[in-house]
This record gives sequence, structure tokens and C-alpha cells, in this order.
Amino acid sequence: MVSFNCILPADWETDFVPRQTTFSKQAYNEFTGDIELSPNDKRKYRLLRLVNNLVVVCVQDVNAKQAAAAMSVNIGSYANPPEFLGLAHFLEHMLLRGSKKYPQENDFDEYISRNSGTKNASTAYHATYYHFKIDNSALEGALDRLSRFFIDPLMDPDCVDREINAVHSEYVSKLQDDSRREFIILKSAANQKQPFSQFPTGNVDTLKGSAKRLGLDLREELLKFHEKYYSADVMRLVIVGNHSLDQMTEWAVSMFTDVKSKGDTRPVVPFHPFGKNELGKVLRYESIGECNSITLVFALPDVRALYKTNPFAYISSLLARADKGSVLYFLKSRGFATNIGVVIDDWSAGQFNMFKVKVHATPLGIQRYDDIVHAVFAYLQMLVQEGPQQWYYDEIKTISDANYRFSKQQNALDLRQLILSSIHNDYVRPEHIVYKGLPMGNFMPHLVTQYMNYLVPTNYVLVIQAKSHKDVECTSEERFYGIKYNISDLPSDLTTDFVVDKQLASQLYLPTPNPYLPKNLEVEKPEDPSTIAVADEPTLLKLSDSIEVWFKRDDQFFVPRGSIKLRVSLQKTPDTLQLFAMTLLYTRYVDDFMCQELFSATKANLSLEVFQGHTSVFICVSGFSDKLPAFLLDTVRHLKTIKLDVQLFDIHKKKLQDGYTNMVYQRALSQASGHMTYANGNLSLHYSMVARVVDNLTIDDIQMFADGLFDKTFIKMSMAGNFSEDDALATAQSLEEILEYEPLPKQLRLSHRYHQFNTGYYVFQSPLPDIDCKDNAIISQIQCNIGYDKYQNCLRQIVFGILKQPFFHQLRTKEQLGYIVHVGGHRDQQAKGSIILQIQSDSNPLYLAERIDCFLRNFRQVLVDYDDSKLTTKIKTLAEAWSEKHKSIQEEANAFWSPISDGDYDFNFNRGCVSLLEKVTKADLVEFWDKHINPETASRYTRVDYQMWSSKSLQPTTADMSTYLPGVIALAGCIRQAGFDDISLADAAKIVNECTSSDTTDILLCKIKELGQTCSDLDALFAKISDANSTVRVALEMAIVEARTSFKYPTDNHADLESAGMQRLPNGCWLVADIAAFKSTQPLSGETIPVRRLIPKYTN
Repeated sequence: MVSFNCILPADWETDFVPRQTTFSKQAYNEFTGDIELSPNDKRKYRLLRLVNNLVVVCVQDVNAKQAAAAMSVNIGSYANPPEFLGLAHFLEHMLLRGSKKYPQENDFDEYISRNSGTKNASTAYHATYYHFKIDNSALEGALDRLSRFFIDPLMDPDCVDREINAVHSEYVSKLQDDSRREFIILKSAANQKQPFSQFPTGNVDTLKGSAKRLGLDLREELLKFHEKYYSADVMRLVIVGNHSLDQMTEWAVSMFTDVKSKGDTRPVVPFHPFGKNELGKVLRYESIGECNSITLVFALPDVRALYKTNPFAYISSLLARADKGSVLYFLKSRGFATNIGVVIDDWSAGQFNMFKVKVHATPLGIQRYDDIVHAVFAYLQMLVQEGPQQWYYDEIKTISDANYRFSKQQNALDLRQLILSSIHNDYVRPEHIVYKGLPMGNFMPHLVTQYMNYLVPTNYVLVIQAKSHKDVECTSEERFYGIKYNISDLPSDLTTDFVVDKQLASQLYLPTPNPYLPKNLEVEKPEDPSTIAVADEPTLLKLSDSIEVWFKRDDQFFVPRGSIKLRVSLQKTPDTLQLFAMTLLYTRYVDDFMCQELFSATKANLSLEVFQGHTSVFICVSGFSDKLPAFLLDTVRHLKTIKLDVQLFDIHKKKLQDGYTNMVYQRALSQASGHMTYANGNLSLHYSMVARVVDNLTIDDIQMFADGLFDKTFIKMSMAGNFSEDDALATAQSLEEILEYEPLPKQLRLSHRYHQFNTGYYVFQSPLPDIDCKDNAIISQIQCNIGYDKYQNCLRQIVFGILKQPFFHQLRTKEQLGYIVHVGGHRDQQAKGSIILQIQSDSNPLYLAERIDCFLRNFRQVLVDYDDSKLTTKIKTLAEAWSEKHKSIQEEANAFWSPISDGDYDFNFNRGCVSLLEKVTKADLVEFWDKHINPETASRYTRVDYQMWSSKSLQPTTADMSTYLPGVIALAGCIRQAGFDDISLADAAKIVNECTSSDTTDILLCKIKELGQTCSDLDALFAKISDANSTVRVALEMAIVEARTSFKYPTDNHADLESAGMQRLPNGCWLVADIAAFKSTQPLSGETIPVRRLIPKYTN
């Protein structure tokens, strides 16, 4: 094999000169060379190396409304000691829990939250990332707090068990996730002495269990790991903000110079995980859902040095094509595959790489996997025989150069991530720290030829994923995820004895030149763009009974890009479920079909989406403006005359069916979200309903739908970017001429409306369809009844911002209810605005509901005590976020399209809210809370809980819910979860009654011990619940309060609810047995009302 290890790492000494900070006079080194940037990138960059060898990139973006920063430590799970798998990930969790300078456990979280920011961290194989975004005014404080985690972290002993539980919850949440299992299973085929083969996440057993077995203190081991590996020499910091470069430099040097330098502490990976003993194997494993894929994993050496010349861009581009002559086109024609993906894994990790060709196969393709492998290698051999093609490389480079020249402005978060993606590559030169935006280098055919030598039948592992494998028994079991698998030798005809079939080879060939490459990239740009008034909304050019045309010229970016969007209205029908299913299958078919037919356009950076809405079919194109109108019209011509292919139809129907089958295995929170979506809209459907209809659809049904789609309709069109009004009007006229459709009157168009729930607390309970799922979930949706009132929306948004961090800290950090604890919220079109509280946990859903309720009751005081200066910062940051300029034509087009598509035409909603923010007072926020969200004071309290129950948590029956208060049922579930399986609801009710009358919870322990005599290891179980913070004790306290207060939730329309089969519960809640019946009792919003009269600029 060819090796390129002779290439030396980049020079990071020359062109770095000593400097001193302006104020503190501290030493550092600054890169004085020119950082290569797109001509369209107006930000200022400064590259530093501190005296401790920590590298810093400061980026000044004067238009940034929020600042961001990230620390990347070039230490990840590869450094895990084998006796403590997941230790690097555990350190990621522990590190942010306080420092000597800022000892409060949640100080960082609270500081970030009160300054309208977010933070996160993640652990990869080779690096660990810590990052945040925050209001610009708070950047200094956030950076100082971040720096201390790497200087004097506390690793608070009190946090150890909680963060182990958080790591474990993260692990458990992915057990049934097929994408995670795909990531994990390859490790089973790797050399087991190589760190790649290790379990990276960690869990209770690999951390706490291992420490106990070895007689070691886990925190001490964590401190040793931190001391050994966390060196300034392997750290890279990126800071983005609107501050001056001098100011950000001052902060970086003064705050991070004290991070200890320990030299290059990165672990050395001695050999490739796939050596000669591991190659030539086929790994078969069983998926949870209907997931069929065939992946060829080729072993590569360290290819990081090729980041600029990158021969794999050429190879990958050809392998991933979908047009005639490609691998995918051939496989589709045989009914073997639906898609193909090509990627290099671990590009940034160093020391080794892998090149993966993943074929998304059909069930037939799984059976004929050898034919798929033959096709891939036949195509690769064709590329070798044809030799590297200068013309094709030039096409790729043309688009690469254009993307570089007219690069999109990233926000602070994206820019930070872009730099971090390359900054640990030892071969990236200092001037290339933003190399992912750089144009490709010169064509080097010898590199393409040499690296093709790695993509051969003797240098790969074959991975086959399917729910079951014919004639092969998967008897091995992966240790941590329980994945059933089998490893065997590849058949010789797929490796050492591979021979290309001549008939197959004749169907694989190079593509033709790309007709969609842009020829004209010129842009009309004024000498002084600042003199141009930027329009804050699009212009309505044309309005008729058949089409509505909106236009927005690029008046601030001045790049040759554009966006065209169409909304094709569907006609009302008595059977909306049938229509929905047909529209879905049609759009899935044509989106893929058009990608195949017009594939060259995608290679010219033109994107196409055809997708389904509730009431419409959407057709959206974007990219370089030169050929964009022609691309749209070509698309429409194909759609107008499309004739469905039986084999392709069968493939997409099966793919859609498999997708619905796999939804059964989605995590618990996703299941709850599906029920919430179904409940909220008149045209919203649950996936199980659509799946039943899809099963019965035929190709004739969809062909009839396709033939009639454009017979009678109404089209909304938006065109934005480097175009003129004449371009928009000409495109609209051509569109109408091609489609030749009759107008669809408004009263005949489908209309999606939202349910505005009547006053009441509604509870929907459902068992999880996946019996192996271990987590429960709850989503609590609280409707705020505020409609389009802008001031009330301001209050809701501020309350939402204040609520997030305390909710997370209390229920996730302190109570450890689960890995996923989240607050969401949105301003539903037509609806009344909601705040959405979500938890996925092993605790039973009624306990989660009680904890949410308790939190809401206590949160009022948080608002009352909220610091005025913090509120001022919140309001300021929110105003800046709502006022932030769009960063690209696509972003602007999307923002304007939403009110056009929805029909309210309120292009200035956020801007209108900004002017109201200065009026907000804390008293208003408290009043808003009491009126809409506080269950004790809101007279029209409106809440729906969507509870998903796992098979290991005993879901109560309707009779149970009608007989006992929720607190009693929650307590019983917690007691059973603690290990006392024989505790009944009657027992739990008796405990609550006795404790209520005696004012002591000691009865709880005595009663449980008495009832649990049959339990094995009773003492251990008893110790588990004795802790005052145990879920059992907390559940009892809540049940006692509930029993004493006899609080009942307010409600409307008793008769309607009862007649729909719903049950009123002892606490006043309504138990929803059937969402469809529930929806039938709830009023709908009215039609969307435009905020303006639509007057077109042109009437002809």
C-alpha cells in the first residue's frame, strides 16, 4: 500500500511573533501571516498561541448579536483506560460543575441562562468540546468561568453519583436507537486491542461498578485522568463576538494562560483498528427496526495532510452520483437500493482513517448483497481504467471556487464549529484555520490514482444491517447494547478472487458534462452598499385567482444566489386521511425521482425539495441564481408529465412502510411528541393511521393523484435573491404556461387549523409500542391563550427564557430524573401559544407529572425574586435576537416565506414585538404566570399531558385512575421501581392516609418494610428508599400534600367530554382515552386573517 507519512506537520513557529496584551502586558505569540478567507467574509480574525501553547482564534463580527466560544481538548474516548470505559465522557460532565473561583455547582449554567445563552459539551473519539453562546455584554464573565474549569475544577464529590446517573441515562436513551447501534457494532469487528474497539459512552457499571470492583475511588481516578491528559498544549479555543480583537485577545491571554502546559498528552494509537486479521470479513448484525444497509469500510492511513488537495472529493463525488451510469442508478434499476452515501470517518482524529460506502438497501438488496458489492467494485475499477478526469475535477472545482468566493455568512455558533473541525489537524497550516471554506487545490491525478489503490476488494470489511439475516444466525452479542451479530470470512469472489462481470461493467460509466454549471456569476453591486435602503419585506408583484407572486431582490448580500419556493394548494376532499397518505407517497417518490433525473443540478449546487404540507405540495429550489429559474421550470415539466415506474414505486412504498414501522422504535419522548402533534391540528394525523392507509395504496392511486395535482390549484410563489422583477414575472408566466391549470377557489382549498383547547387539565396515557424500551416520557403542553397579542407573546417568550435553566437544574441536575429534560415553546399559527415541558426518564409518568406540577407551583416565587438587572439583560438579549439581520439570502427567503405560506403576511412580527419589550415589567411577568401557567391561580388553566409508559412501569387502568389520586399511583410506581414489586395501589393509598393523619413519613418505611418481607436483599432495598431525596420519599410528600389540599382543576364542557368517553378524575383532570374523540370536543381556531390588504404592484 502507498504511504504518505513522509509529509511533515505544518509549521506553527514561523510567522508567530511575541506580543504583549494592551492592558495587562501579558506575553503571547501572534500569527502575522495572512489568514486565507473568502472575499465575502467581512469578519476580522486573529490567531494566537499563548505561552502555555494553548492556541486561540479570536473572531470579530461587528454584526453578531450574540457571542460564542468553544474549547476543544484533543482528548476523547480514545484515552479511556480500559478499566474505566467512558471516563473521558464522565469528565466532560463533571468538569462544568464548579471551580475554586466559582464554586457554586450551577454557577456556569445560571450565568449562561440569565444572559440569554445556551451551553453544551460533547465527547468524541479524539476530542472533547465545551461550548456556549451568550449575550455579547456577558462574554467576559462566561470566558472567565470557562477558563477556570481547565485551571482549578472542583470535581465536587457531591456531584459524582448524579453525573454518573446522567451518563447512564444518556447511554440508556440510545439503547434502541439504530443509528447509535450502527456506530457501536463496527467496534466488534475491529482489533480488540485498539482504542477504537472500546465502549465510549460509559454507564453505571463501567464507572461506579468498576471502581467498586477494583477498590478505587472514582473521583480520584477522574482527577488523575484530568491531570494526565488535560494539557494546554492540546487545547484550542475559539472566541466570536462583536468586541474588538484587542479586547478578546486581552481576555483570552489573561484568563487562559494559567492553564497548565504538560506537553503533547494525546494518546498514541499504535495501529489501524482494521489490520490484515480484521479485513476480509463480513459483519452481519440485527437492527431494531426495518433498517437495511450494506456498508463497505475501507482501511486508510492518516490522510489529514491531504486536506487541501483532497483526492477523496473527486472519488466520493463520482461514487455518490445517482444519474445514469452510476452505481446507484444501476442498483435502483434492479430493485436493490434506494440511496448511497460516501464519507471519510475520523478525518480530524489522526493516525488512521476509514472510507465508507454505505448503500441503503431494499430487502431484495440484502438477499443479493453480493451483487451490490460487485457493482461498487465494478464502478471503482471503471474509474481506474478511465483514469482521473481533469474535466470532472474542474467541474467540482468550479463550484468549490464559487462557494468560496460567495461564501455564506455563518452565525457565531456555526463559525466556531467550522474552525474547531480543523484546528486539531497537525497538517493544517496557520493560514488555513478556516480551511473548510477554502477552494480546492490543483488537480493531482497521481494522488487520485494512488488512493484508489486503497479501495480494492482486499482492503475492506463488509457490514450488513438487517432485522434478520436469511441462512445466517447471529449468535454473538455485543456487550453494552445487546446487538446480535455474526462475523465470518468474506466469500473469495468478493475479495481475493474478485472478477468484474462484463455485462455489469457495460452499465457503469462516467457522467456527461454538467449543463447546470453557472456561467454568469456577476452581481449588480453599488459602489457603496451602505447607501442602499434594505427592504424589510418582499413585494407582491402579481395576484390573480390562480397565482400569487412575491419578490425580494438581494439588496444586502450581493451574491449570485437565489431561492424560489412554490406552494401548490390541494383541493378539499371528504377523505383527508387518504389524501394525506397519497400526497406523502407521491412527494417521497418524486423527490427521489427528480434527484435522479436532474442529478447534475445538485452537483452544480442547486438544491431541490418536493415535500408535503398539511394542505399543499411544496416545491423549493435554491442555489446559484444563473440557472435556478430554468432548473425550477425543468422540475415542473417533469412533474407535469411524470409516469411512475412500478419497481421504483414499490421501493418507495416499502421504504415509507418501513419508516412507519421504525417509528414504533423511536424513543419515548418522540412517541409523546407524535401524539401531541396529532392532538393539536385538525389535519394532523398519527403515524399509525397513515401507515394503515399507505399499505393499501397502489401505483394507479398515485399515478391518478400525479395526473390531477395540477388540474385545478392555486399557487403561491416567492422568488428572492439575485434576480429582477422581470425574472420573477417571467418565471411565474412560464410556470402557468407549463402547468395549464384551472384556478382553485379559496373555499375549495384545504385549510389547516389548530385546536384551541377548552379550559381543563387533560391526561393522555399510552403504552410504548416498543416493549424493550426502558424509559418513560411525558410532554406537558400548557396553552397560554394569547393568540397574536404581541405584548403577551413578549411576556411568554421572556418567561420561557427564565424558566429553562431552573427547570433543567432542578429536575435534571438535582433530581436526576433523566438525560432529557427540556423546556420548549412556540407561537402556533392560529393557536394560542404554548409552553412545553418534556422529560424522558425511568420514573413513571405520573411521578414526572407531579414533579412538573410541583415545579410550576414553586416557580412563581422565582419570578417574584428575579433580579431586575437580570431581567434587563434578558430583555436586551431577546430584543437583539429578534432584531438580528439575516445572514444569507436563504435565511432571509425562509423568514419571509413562512408568513406568505401561512397567509398572515406579518413580515414584521418580531420587529413589532421588539418595540414592546421596553414596556415589560416584572409585575407583568408574574401576572402572566398567574393568569396562564400557575395551576393554583390560572382560572382558565389549559394543559394536556402526553404520557408514554414503558412495559417495566405498570400503567394504571382507567379504574385505577378514577379511584386513586395521581399522587398515590405515582408513589406506588416509585415503590415498585425501588424493588418492592408486591406493593399494590391499595397499599400505597393506605400509606398516604396514615402518613397524612400522623404528620410523619416514618410510617412509610415501616409499612414498606412490613409489606416487602418477601423481597430478596430487603436491607439493600430499604436503604435505597431511606434517603430523604429518594423518589419514594418525594412521591410520598407530594401525595400527602395532594390528599390534604383536595385541589381540583377547573374545566369546561363536562357533557361533551363525558359523551366522548373521557373520565373525570378525583383531582379534576380528564383522562383522554382516545385523541380523535378528544379532538372532536375541542374548538378550532378561525381561518388565518391577513394583517394587510393584498395589493399587487402590477395588475396586468
